[in-house]
Amino acid sequence: MIFLRLAGVLILIGIIVLAIYFLVTKDKKYLHLIRLILNYVIYASVIILLIYFLFRIIHT
Repeated sequence: MIFLRLAGVLILIGIIVLAIYFLVTKDKKYLHLIRLILNYVIYASVIILLIYFLFRIIHT
């Protein structure tokens, strides 16, 4: 679980940094990078949650 929290904090820091870069430069490529990161995070979260619940069902 500590790994998931650390990964979440690192992803959040990355998104905040990219948002600051966008606000400073007004370059749309940073918004595109934020959108890509969020898409990958959502897909990874769904897969991790499915595996977690599958293990909980199998274990009990």
